[in-house]
Amino acid sequence: MNTPTLIRLILRRDRVWQPLWLLLVALFVTTTVATIRQLLPTPEARLHYANEIAANPVILLMQGPAYGDSLGAAAAQQRGAATMIFAALASVILLVKHTRSDEEQGRRELVGSAAVGRHAPLTAALAVVLCANLVLAVLIAVVGVSAGLPLAGSLAWGLMAASGGWVGAALAAVAVQVTQSARVAGAAAFTVFFGAYLVRGVSDVGGPSMEWLGWLMPSGWILRAHAFGGERWWVFLLVAVFVAALTGLAYALSASRDVGAGVVPPRLGPAHAPNGLRGPLGLAWRMHRGMALGWVAGAAFIGAAVGLGGQTAIETFAQSGALDFWAERTGTDDPTEIFFRLVVYKLAMYSVSLYSIMTVLRLRGEEATELFLSFPVSRTRWVVSHLVFAVAVPAAVLVIAGLALGLGSGDFAGGLAITTTLLPGVWVMAGIAVAAFGLFRRAGAVVGWTALVLAIAVEVGWEVGLVSDSFFMVSPFAHVHYSTLASPGTGTLLGLTLVAAGFTVAGLYGLRRRDLAV
Repeated sequence: MNTPTLIRLILRRDRVWQPLWLLLVALFVTTTVATIRQLLPTPEARLHYANEIAANPVILLMQGPAYGDSLGAAAAQQRGAATMIFAALASVILLVKHTRSDEEQGRRELVGSAAVGRHAPLTAALAVVLCANLVLAVLIAVVGVSAGLPLAGSLAWGLMAASGGWVGAALAAVAVQVTQSARVAGAAAFTVFFGAYLVRGVSDVGGPSMEWLGWLMPSGWILRAHAFGGERWWVFLLVAVFVAALTGLAYALSASRDVGAGVVPPRLGPAHAPNGLRGPLGLAWRMHRGMALGWVAGAAFIGAAVGLGGQTAIETFAQSGALDFWAERTGTDDPTEIFFRLVVYKLAMYSVSLYSIMTVLRLRGEEATELFLSFPVSRTRWVVSHLVFAVAVPAAVLVIAGLALGLGSGDFAGGLAITTTLLPGVWVMAGIAVAAFGLFRRAGAVVGWTALVLAIAVEVGWEVGLVSDSFFMVSPFAHVHYSTLASPGTGTLLGLTLVAAGFTVAGLYGLRRRDLAV
């Protein structure tokens, strides 16, 4: 009842976010195909890649095997898993936002006071998210065909990404019924999805004897669709059945719980809080500790994987001559080293910047803000308590990742030099997020995320030659870029740090002068 009205409400609330993430994934696919066309211009280079590089255990774990030696097959093997994971993450966030988060903030009771069916909010959220992923599949197919790739493979790649989003949405639909915390529901859904993805990776690394393990995981079905390599359309039927089963379970759980509650009641905390929680920093630690520890553990795992096997794979890759384009583009005589730095840079810079912005912008959604600020706590102290984690956790993540990179070669100092020089660039993005939050009120989140998207778009444009060197220097990423084997100078790092501090001060000044509307 009134589900169409709720669908229109969701589309209005997400009129910026949904088109943004769809276009971002489409841009990601476009640049991937363009880059692979430059890196692997000949059938011989692509065959070498499929036979040698894609068989590396690290590549198999993180990306899956290659199912052909065509341009499309190489591009799908490189970024097919990434598009699937990104779609799953966006779907989890959107589904939780329009279900459990609305219940936490009281919107669900307000909506429920009208002529709205009990399951209408869940139905509306699922309809929007599932259709958004269908649009994503069409966009990727159009991008692939526009780039000269076969229609069948392009459509299969699009359905792979959409299937990741559908599975993520279904997992989130169940998670929001089980727990009454939006944060826990989102973390649980994506953890299950990514955990299953890693199990799939173990099955690919294990070879034919472990292949059965990958077939137990939805991500294993999706990556075995063989885009551009003899497409297996029937695997998407498995995905549809799995999503339908989880959706049915979500409706059954929704019918058996009270609005605002979860099937599993929250665990009671201790009767007395420890002394560490009495200040704003302690509260911020309690809010951020789960995600912070997860990112640190992920940095250690991925850094060790790249350090132990990634450089060997890239050295083998360099023997094919496929990195000559990259060497010419960056003006270096060592394509192997520059490409290794590129891999580390992409894994570290974008993801850690994402964490910093997420941490800062959580200020807008903090539930107890008004109650907290009714005590003798200034706005500046409140913001700084969260900013500490936006600054310190990226530092810890990059240090741990740098040490893990040295496991293979024993060059721990070199690994630290590669990762820690990225830190001031991350701090600039965090500073922009603080300035956006302090100066632009409700539009702050849009401004903060748009800054990251624009920085990535400018960098991608520079890599493919569409953006000039001088314009690229506007981005903070340009000053800590992998395109030079020499580490950025102290003056550069200090300058970026001062820029980050300037943005932060501007944000704190704006927050003190405006009404609080988080």
